[in-house]
Amino acid sequence: MLIRGLSILLAGLVFSAAIAKTARAAAPAPLPPTIASAISAAYANQCALLKNTDIDGFSKTFTNRWIEHEPNGSSTTKAQAIGAIKQQIAMMGLTLTDCAATISGGSVSPDGNTVTVSVEQTAAGTVASQSGTSPIQIDATETDVWVKRGAAWLQSASTVLKNTIMLNGQVVQQTGSR
Repeated sequence: MLIRGLSILLAGLVFSAAIAKTARAAAPAPLPPTIASAISAAYANQCALLKNTDIDGFSKTFTNRWIEHEPNGSSTTKAQAIGAIKQQIAMMGLTLTDCAATISGGSVSPDGNTVTVSVEQTAAGTVASQSGTSPIQIDATETDVWVKRGAAWLQSASTVLKNTIMLNGQVVQQTGSR
């Protein structure tokens, strides 16, 4: 479940109502600077919460109906994702030391309260191993949907387009288009 939990973890950064099933051939349009800044800050907040192992705080960056769609057609709810993350931190001793999200563009609803973004996410850290710890690296490409609730932006959905998880420099999971 480590792999699933880590992939869910990133989805929340991890961690998408107009959901794309495949990557777009053309680059997405740039977002207005104020919205791009707000969404980038929301991803940075998610990263900080994960690095501090504040999974309850991380959970609050998602709507209650958040859902993740995987390339194989499966879906994960917010409750399933948060449960898996907590379990993997406890079972595998996962520690994140670095994470980042780079938005490459997206779209904004006419009312300005829903944003769909194309995002590249990375996370690095360690997991417990027989020799102490082992490095883990996660890279994902996603389409995420964010909704504005008052002054806050909450992630409402995520579609994973590509996900690669490496342990000790070896690929242990790779899904989606390459």
